[in-house]
Amino acid sequence: MRARDATARAGVLATLGVALVASLGPGCQSLGRWATTPGHPFEATEAPPAPDYADAASWAALPGMKSRANAVPPGGGAADAQADAPADVFFVHPTTYFGGGHWNAPVGGMGLLDGGLMRAITGATLAGQASAFNGAGRIYAPRYRQMTLSGFAHPDVREQALALAYGDVRRAFEFYLAEYARDRPLILAGHSQGSRHLLRLIDERFREGPLRERLVAAYVVGARVWEGPYERGTAALPVCADADATGCLVTWRTFAEGADPALDSNPGEPADGPTRCVNPLSWRVDGQPAPAADNLGSIPLPMLRGPGRPRPGLTGARCGDGVLWIEPITGAGFRTAHDRGNWHAYDYAVFYMNVRANAERRVTAWLEAHDRKPR
Repeated sequence: MRARDATARAGVLATLGVALVASLGPGCQSLGRWATTPGHPFEATEAPPAPDYADAASWAALPGMKSRANAVPPGGGAADAQADAPADVFFVHPTTYFGGGHWNAPVGGMGLLDGGLMRAITGATLAGQASAFNGAGRIYAPRYRQMTLSGFAHPDVREQALALAYGDVRRAFEFYLAEYARDRPLILAGHSQGSRHLLRLIDERFREGPLRERLVAAYVVGARVWEGPYERGTAALPVCADADATGCLVTWRTFAEGADPALDSNPGEPADGPTRCVNPLSWRVDGQPAPAADNLGSIPLPMLRGPGRPRPGLTGARCGDGVLWIEPITGAGFRTAHDRGNWHAYDYAVFYMNVRANAERRVTAWLEAHDRKPR
C-alpha cells in the first residue's frame, strides 16, 4: 500500500507540476509570478548550499542511474542506447522551481515546492526533453540552484540569480570533464533557462580548442540567440546549416502562426531584433516551410509516465522573423501551454522524434569526420 500511495503521490505532483510549467511559457513568465516572488531582496537572501557534484544526488541523471532521462516512447523503434553509446550529452533542464522562499532553488529542498514538486517537474522535463538524446549519448543532467520563476520578471534580481545558477552549471560541467568525459564526443542540450546557461558556457569554453573539436552540436532550444555579447543570447558557434553539420548550434522558439513573439519577453530585456532559427523538421535555416509529413512524431507533455506514443504528421514548421511557426495542434495532450499562441513548453515535444533521429545522425557524422568507429 505504501508503494502504491507513493506512486500515486508522485503522479499527482508530476501532473500538477507539468500543468503549471505548461501554463507559464518561456522564461517561464506569466501565470503565478505574483505568488512565487520572494518577499525579500536578493542581497538579503542567503544562497542555498551549493550542490556537491561528487554526490550522485546532485544529478538528475547520470549513466547507470535510474532516471526519467532513460525513458523511451512506445512504438517507433526508439531505444535507450546509453549503455554503449559513443557520445555524451550534457543536459541542463529549464525552470522547474516555483517556490517563493528563495530566489535560487535549494537543490536538497524538502518542502512541497522546493522538494517533491520541483523534483517531479524536473523528472517530467527529463522524460520529455533529455530522453530525446538517449539514443545518441549517455546523459549527464545536473541539478542546480536554478533561478525561481518570478526572477525573470525582476531585472534587479535576474542577472544576479542567473549568475549564481550558472556557477553551478559551470562547476557541474567541470566535474563532468574531470571525472567522466574520457575525451568522448559531446552534445550540449537544454531548454529555456537551461539554454541560457549553456550559451554562457559555450561562450566561455567552446570558442576554440579541444572542447570545440569534441562538440557534436549544441541544442540550445527555447532561448533567443542574437548577434551580440553572450548576455543577449549569442553563441560563440556557427548555426548548423543542415542535418549533418557538427561543431555548431541549433535553436528555435515555437509559436502558432499569427502569434506575437514578444509574448516570451521579460522586463528589461530586448524584445526584438535579429534572432536565429533552425527548423527541427528540415534542420535548415533558409525559411522554407517543412510539411507535416516530415514530422516523425510529436509527444504530449509527459506526466508520471512517458514520453507517450509519438504522433507523426501533426504539424509542419517554418522559420520566419527569427522564430519557428507551426499550425496549432488541437488533439488530446496538446491543449495547454500555448497562451495566445506561445508554444514554448512544447519546443521539444512537437518535434521529439525528429530531435532523436537528428542527434543520432550528428553523432554518426562526427564519428565519421574524426575517423572513429561507431558502437
